[in-house]
Amino acid sequence: MTPALLGAMRSARSISALAEVLTALPPPIIAFNKSHSGSRLLARVLGAAGVFMGSGCNESGDSVELLPFVKLSVRRLYPEFWRLGADGALEQEITTAAAEALIGHMRDYRGGPWGWKLCETVYIVPVLAVLFPAARFVHMIRDGRDVAFSNHVAPRDPFWQKVYVNAVGIGFWNGLLFGRCSGPVYQRWPHLYNAQHWHNSVTVGRRFGAMLGARYHELRYESLCTAFDETCADLLAFAGLAPELSALALIRSSISLTRVGQFRRRNPITVWRVTARLRPLLVELGYVKSNTPPGP
Repeated sequence: MTPALLGAMRSARSISALAEVLTALPPPIIAFNKSHSGSRLLARVLGAAGVFMGSGCNESGDSVELLPFVKLSVRRLYPEFWRLGADGALEQEITTAAAEALIGHMRDYRGGPWGWKLCETVYIVPVLAVLFPAARFVHMIRDGRDVAFSNHVAPRDPFWQKVYVNAVGIGFWNGLLFGRCSGPVYQRWPHLYNAQHWHNSVTVGRRFGAMLGARYHELRYESLCTAFDETCADLLAFAGLAPELSALALIRSSISLTRVGQFRRRNPITVWRVTARLRPLLVELGYVKSNTPPGP
């Protein structure tokens, strides 16, 4: 990015002002998902298609530079987005954090398509939709029964409480403990917490996706594994990208199907408890048939 663009980004004092500055860049491709939903594979596909995914990414392909901005926005703003226009100091704080995060994320950018992958981005989609009115959003979904057995983080601090249940200060809900004392309980029943986390992330993502209309693309981890070529073709067409066939062939050859349906190797009673919590959404997504008996 040019010094003039960097200066203009740092000078912006509102989301609308920063959005105007950012029109100098191509619209990004923004990927989000519940953690442990296979989005590392998604990031590899986008990167192989020529998308700059960030100057600082962790081993899962998440943008490290954008995480502080996302966390701040979730803690201070989500889900009361109306406060952004009603509180000038808050809007300036969010705008400054967004500018600095994007500057760090784009540090090595040299032009062309760009974007990022970061799980918790889902909770600030309305802010990003204003910042980037032409951005395209990709939502990766994986069977919640598999995700429930991939442990993550207990809902101890305000950020993670919002990620799980959209609110702070709920001490006990739906049989689960939240807040400072939730750590030991999470260690005892992580699959139940992970199921709640998955349910909220997917529900929020699809709700915002409905608002985005044609700018939203939903794909399944299972389809990317079992029907790689067709799923990639749909994804890249949505993103306006040309496939890089040799790079995609290398990715295809590295895919293992052992993680698809891995919940079936778990204790049936434990799986039943997870499924019972998630059943309506699993049915809606087609992972469970509505006439399947609910028992273990």
